[in-house]
Amino acid sequence: MATKKTTKAATTKTTTKATTKAAAVAPETAAKAAAPEEKKTAKKAACKTSVCVEMSGLSVTVADIQTAVKKAVKEKGLEASELNIYINAAEQAAYYTVNGVGGEDCKVDLKAL
Repeated sequence: MATKKTTKAATTKTTTKATTKAAAVAPETAAKAAAPEEKKTAKKAACKTSVCVEMSGLSVTVADIQTAVKKAVKEKGLEASELNIYINAAEQAAYYTVNGVGGEDCKVDLKAL
């Protein structure tokens, strides 16, 4: 009979150790599981970028050029699925093509911006 009690006591000790060990591992596992979520929520702030073109005393941003060209296209009543802009520094102008079609009348004077 003493053998049964010892076995029971040994089993209880083993079960207690296993439970304690599982409890000790569980917080670590929970922390590891939470870590990827923290990485997802901790995003880096986006780098704000601005490009400025300077030529012969003129300083204009690329965003301003794009806005002016889009406005000119809209004023002409054109609908663009593809808009290409070409900056001519010598003339201080931006030429553009709408859906691959352009010409001398497709011009924005950068000095006016």
